[in-house]
Amino acid sequence: MSYFIPERRKRKSPLPMLILGSLCVFALYYAYTANQKTVPVLPENAVRPHLLNWLEDNPDAWPAQDPIFNPVAVRRIYRRTDYRLLWFDNYSLSDTANDLLKQLTASSSGNPSSMVDYRYHLGYFDRTLRDTPQRLQMAAVLDVLLTDAFISYAQDTQLDKLKPESPKKHRPLRQRNITPVNLTEGGFQMASARVTPRANDSGRQYFRGYNRGSQSIDRSHYYTQRQSRPSTYGSSHSARYRTRSYPQAYPQSYPRSMPRFRSLQDGSGGMAPAHGEGMWVEENTPYGGDSQALREQLAFYRNIASSGRWRPMPAGPAMTLGAKHSNVAILRNMLALYGDYYSYGSEPNSNKFDQRLHDAVVRFQIRHGLRPDGIVGKATRERLNISPTARAHIIEANIRRREKLPTGLGERFIQVNVPEYRLHYVESDRVKLSMNVVVGKKIHETPEINTRVARVVFNPTWTVPRSILVNEILPKARANPSGMENMGYRVVNGSGDYLPLTPKNLSTAASGGFLMRQKGGEQNILGRIKFEIPNSDDIYLHDTRAKSLFSLTDRDYSHGCVRLEKPRQLAEALLRSEPGDWSRYRIEQLTTGDETTEVKMSQNIKVYVTYWTAWVDGEGRMNFRPDIYGRDGLAANQFD
Repeated sequence: MSYFIPERRKRKSPLPMLILGSLCVFALYYAYTANQKTVPVLPENAVRPHLLNWLEDNPDAWPAQDPIFNPVAVRRIYRRTDYRLLWFDNYSLSDTANDLLKQLTASSSGNPSSMVDYRYHLGYFDRTLRDTPQRLQMAAVLDVLLTDAFISYAQDTQLDKLKPESPKKHRPLRQRNITPVNLTEGGFQMASARVTPRANDSGRQYFRGYNRGSQSIDRSHYYTQRQSRPSTYGSSHSARYRTRSYPQAYPQSYPRSMPRFRSLQDGSGGMAPAHGEGMWVEENTPYGGDSQALREQLAFYRNIASSGRWRPMPAGPAMTLGAKHSNVAILRNMLALYGDYYSYGSEPNSNKFDQRLHDAVVRFQIRHGLRPDGIVGKATRERLNISPTARAHIIEANIRRREKLPTGLGERFIQVNVPEYRLHYVESDRVKLSMNVVVGKKIHETPEINTRVARVVFNPTWTVPRSILVNEILPKARANPSGMENMGYRVVNGSGDYLPLTPKNLSTAASGGFLMRQKGGEQNILGRIKFEIPNSDDIYLHDTRAKSLFSLTDRDYSHGCVRLEKPRQLAEALLRSEPGDWSRYRIEQLTTGDETTEVKMSQNIKVYVTYWTAWVDGEGRMNFRPDIYGRDGLAANQFD
């Protein structure tokens, strides 16, 4: 008997598959970890097309909601660096960028104005870094705004505009733990923190893998700790900056200095001079100011008035980004009429205050000399509610003022526009230097003048005008003669001799027998430089010790003369074509001590002190300013 015994099926062992799977997993893990440890290399000219497009070819294509506040200086810096990133180490923020962010946050500490945060782009930096940006274009935007913020920071620290609220309101920057930008032989440089690497520092953190972890560097001994204050995001900028760690890697190929400006070759290598003007970064923007352009705008506003489409803004709350109100649609239509808002489809009927409307409000505010905060408050509402008919009347008045001047204002000239509170120095129809000025208050109006620069006086003396002598100086001299003498005041007899401030000499000066004069020097009310411009009203351009006034929006505080924000830069611009050495270093030498030096101008540089409440600038934008002296004859243009 036989039995059929089937052959048993052989089972394959799972061991080889397990080994193969393990090898694959190990290989993938190895590749992943190797990739994590690999430092990505940013191509050298990766962002050049973006920067060329935004800064040179098409500035209107700028993609960020924050504007560039210093476009001329930013453009010059990137030209010198061939349009490369300045604040990144490959894809990571450099250590210098981290220091700057910390300083910008500290410098805005306690400042009640939102303009400090706005000019330093702190809100944009916070939103962008919080949301972990991924694109190379966004890195380029961040780089440009960091450069722009640095320039604003450099200007503010040189002028000491940063005055956080504290019991000691006027403490120096260094005592407030805010790092000033030093003016050295190599240019502007911000003192940076000493960085001590940690033993457990994991190295580079990359821009597209932005880490908000706990890695940090102890700078508590160096930076101001900003106190939290309420904000629309629920916390202050500083609170977010304190809890966040910025990328800490610092490339050896980058110097620990900020982008350089035109440097002062004095070899001192020390701190910036106390006046804080900074170096002259030559502008090169078109001038404008043409009467024909005003006539075209006159026709434009007359058409708006005749169309019946304009209506005033009703009373209501202040509005800003994110607001929802029935007045928003009226605002949108009004700005679309003026050309500040670009309408698409049915958007003018929307009651939501969106980003494009915010940008339009900022454009309107800039054209009207308002603070560009995008908030439609009382001042902005007043300007919006001036009717097109009233605007046409204002333009007509300014056409007449412009036509009183020569058609060609000259190859080189200075314009001081009183309602604008600005001075423009122009060469070949290009603005080379602009600055804020302080003009006469309403009871001491600065007149319209057509003259020239006759002399530049360093360490000028000041002969006190009769009205100021009787009403202001003599009472102070009688009450505190020694204090007034310490400030350089002396009575001057008929022979030109200086006499002490005795009661007898003061009485003679009060009766008109003697003059009173303040000697040149640090305490002089005219500052260190005066520009003599012959005129019958005894008006001139001069420096001042009251630097804080230049940061105000309305700057009508003088007795009629024009006070200059940057007199040394203007002197450098005017004297560079004169014989001799007129470098910035030479000007700095002449503005020390108390010795008076006069320079007679051989070049005929015209000066126009104008009263333009409406003009078209070199970019073709219609500008309006308040009628501070009431010369337009229109009550609707008064903002007192």
